[in-house]
Amino acid sequence: MVHKIVWSALAVKTYVDNIEYLEKEWSEKEVVNFIAAVKRKLLSLSLQPRLGVTTNKRANIRKTIVNKRILLIYRHKPQKKEIELIRFFNTYQYPVW
Repeated sequence: MVHKIVWSALAVKTYVDNIEYLEKEWSEKEVVNFIAAVKRKLLSLSLQPRLGVTTNKRANIRKTIVNKRILLIYRHKPQKKEIELIRFFNTYQYPVW
């Protein structure tokens, strides 16, 4: 069953921040790869919302790897059939999670 993807304001901001960081510090190729990886991950999550690992704090908050150094934190809302994207966490910029 397909779940709807909902972006929080923080998810939008951190997504854009990661693109800007990649543009500044890396190459256009990494930007394109990141955008493609996010699209693939969101498609996978819409089909398999429990794909990510649960966090210690709450069972419905999960994290999954988008690429080598970027995690996606999201909330699974099974009753609404939604995936709420919370933030994209870049370990290059913030090495401590």
